[in-house]
Amino acid sequence: MSAVAGHRRIPGSRAIAVATATALTAVVMALDPQHGSAAPAVSGDCAIAGAEGFSEGPTSPGFVRPVGHRKAIMIMVDFPDVPAAGSAPERAAFFADYGDRYLNLASYGRYRLELAPTRDWVRMPRSWSSYGIERGIGSDVMRAYVQDAVDAAVENGTDFSAADFVYVVADDNVPARPTVSQANTFDDLRADGHRLRAAALVFGRGQDSALWQRGNFVHEANHLYGLPDLYNVERDASVEYAGGWDTMSMAGISDLLGWHKWKFGWITDEQVTCVTDGSATSTLRPVGSPDGASIAVVKTGEHSAVVAEARTRVGLDWNICAEGVLLYTVDSGVPTGHGPVRVVDSRPASGGGPACTDRSPDELAELADAPLGPGRRHTFADGVSVEVTGRHAGSYRVQVRRP
Repeated sequence: MSAVAGHRRIPGSRAIAVATATALTAVVMALDPQHGSAAPAVSGDCAIAGAEGFSEGPTSPGFVRPVGHRKAIMIMVDFPDVPAAGSAPERAAFFADYGDRYLNLASYGRYRLELAPTRDWVRMPRSWSSYGIERGIGSDVMRAYVQDAVDAAVENGTDFSAADFVYVVADDNVPARPTVSQANTFDDLRADGHRLRAAALVFGRGQDSALWQRGNFVHEANHLYGLPDLYNVERDASVEYAGGWDTMSMAGISDLLGWHKWKFGWITDEQVTCVTDGSATSTLRPVGSPDGASIAVVKTGEHSAVVAEARTRVGLDWNICAEGVLLYTVDSGVPTGHGPVRVVDSRPASGGGPACTDRSPDELAELADAPLGPGRRHTFADGVSVEVTGRHAGSYRVQVRRP
């Protein structure tokens, strides 16, 4: 498959003010061997059509499948003109420890990514200034940079034979904000004859918040698994489409959407209530539940669907400021960065309400109180309606109707 190229960005420096430093719940769940196989995801009557590159349809074979056990090499790089100032193991652990906890919780133990950093800094053969690495670089520029890093690591004795993909991680004294980071899949990336399917570049300066840098680390990996950007590329990565409800919109402050977990195979078809006709009642376990979530889906077109899921202050959602049933549309016909997911704002023009008004930027606050509580209903333009009929033991009961 040819390389999937594009510009991968996360929200800008405004993200620093999103929340205080996060403290992910240290829940350790063993990898369940029965989930090691790559079973189909997003299938059945509520599956929508896929599209080229990043989309909300089923993930194409060219992307890394995040199930079972995979290995990624973290190449810790510095440059002749910008030698590293810190410790390579400490910088690697800064990202890897966060990534391990995030994936463990988000995947319900169905995916374990073994992150293997180089023991020390790997010196790049050219100066930092000569690479031309900046926000929105083309895939050719990125590939040349990554191949240099891979070749230098091989020369230093790094074994890539079991690796699926690589991170190339710079020290925090390199003058590149997290927004410079990006990810791509490749046809022709090699490490001593071994094919590497994909690579992510990770940057962050010492003055950039830890929350922003670490959230960006997860965000870029999710591109390698096929997820699109949910922020608005035409408005400096503003987040009015999906707010803080997924790391592909605002990195590092919440769990993933249930639809994305279904795409990854972390939620199975049995955990999806597919409403094809009339109405159905469903109990929605929260996305952050350690036992796995459940979602309700109505397919509304070849490329589109309506999704209902429960979001509560559990797991990676510990810091959300409003609980309830989150409603949104997905559309695989809408390109990455142009709103392939649109969250329903159940309280328009609220500014986030009393509990969420301190969130920044404004569009993040506005969607922070988006979930519906018991007794509330929303009807979409096409006639699909979702009513929250109750809450019990952390789960929500919904009645979904389609015309």
